[in-house]
Amino acid sequence: MSHIKAWIVFAAALLPSFAVACDEGLQKCREIFGELVSYRAEAIERAFGDFRPVMPKRIAIKYVGPRDDEYELYSRRVAYDLEQEVLVVPRFMTSARIPNPLRATANYWPFYQNELYRERFPLVLAIDNALWGAYLQEAAQEKGLSWPHENCQSVDIGKRLACEMLVEGIAAQLTAIRDPLFNENRMDRIWPSDFRSFRERVWRRDDRRYLEVQRYGGLMLVKPLIDRYGAPSALFYFAQTPFEIEDDDLRRSALRYQERAREWLEANKNTKLNDVTVVSTDPLK
Repeated sequence: MSHIKAWIVFAAALLPSFAVACDEGLQKCREIFGELVSYRAEAIERAFGDFRPVMPKRIAIKYVGPRDDEYELYSRRVAYDLEQEVLVVPRFMTSARIPNPLRATANYWPFYQNELYRERFPLVLAIDNALWGAYLQEAAQEKGLSWPHENCQSVDIGKRLACEMLVEGIAAQLTAIRDPLFNENRMDRIWPSDFRSFRERVWRRDDRRYLEVQRYGGLMLVKPLIDRYGAPSALFYFAQTPFEIEDDDLRRSALRYQERAREWLEANKNTKLNDVTVVSTDPLK
């Protein structure tokens, strides 16, 4: 039995039996929300390893409403604000459905493995996304970069797609309990060597061929590195090292990127971390 399957079986007794919405008063609901964030941070560490060296020693939760700048800035979603070192949470989310018992959320994979849980508890996945974003932003900042890297907004398809491959590949690896089904032998489609020709034929972001390279090509780019070196170290490298297409050859560029990553990761195997504490702040107080 694989490690992941064994963990799912072990965790089954702690899976949520039903969902509840917090109706215990504003302050109590915020305390419960803070516990949920702490449990998900614990779940990530259990599943992937220690992320604490890069993270701030204390992560605050800032609850915002329609009058706060962050409310629209982050499109009314849970997000990490790097400048303030806070997890931005729209106030209405504190009354969202949460698993019961809450301690079940200390288990990472069941909330991705079970479709019912994904549908019932989108808040859990939103918190995970924000915590992953916090780690990647903090790592990128150490090298003077942003996350996602700035090329993800480029009008140039080559720059944009290469950037998106990292983002989508990481997301797929961290949220899919099973590898997606695609033909790895069709490297000409997933990592096209003649990117100039690809660029001429594909220019819309919703084109199936574009999405194949974005998701599957991105997954093939990051998966071997995460599998071998672990998520904390591999993600640290990805955040600090943008992927770029060189000489209009995506396949060769991807292989070069992986080789450089292996060299760096081999030389930086022993990274230790500090504690992360979740606290709550309210801008209305």
